[in-house]
Amino acid sequence: MDEKSNGKLHKVLGAGIGWIMGGPVGAALGLLVGHTLHENPELLDKGTPGTGLKEQYDVLQVPYDAEPQQIRTAYKRLAQKYHPDRFVDADPVIRELAKEKMAEINGAYGKITERTKGDPTPQ
Repeated sequence: MDEKSNGKLHKVLGAGIGWIMGGPVGAALGLLVGHTLHENPELLDKGTPGTGLKEQYDVLQVPYDAEPQQIRTAYKRLAQKYHPDRFVDADPVIRELAKEKMAEINGAYGKITERTKGDPTPQ
């Protein structure tokens, strides 16, 4: 992928995710993030965000000291909101973004439950 296409991809993905998260204002902010990533590609080289356990709690939008029941409730709420079946008639880009968001949610829930199984306090 050439540099020009890569920049467009960042902008389109940023705007699409922003639209899902916050409507037109979110789309504008997402476009800004995409532009920033295009102009500063070294930001992507600093490692993948969301690999630590703290980031997984952030994905599920629960506090780091959340109880297992709170985590399950948050997971179910987000799964209902972002499940790809809810976006069947939507734009293909929106469907793909919802699928990616759902994968992120599933991954976060899996990592938290795997890490905290048998240990009530997160590591």
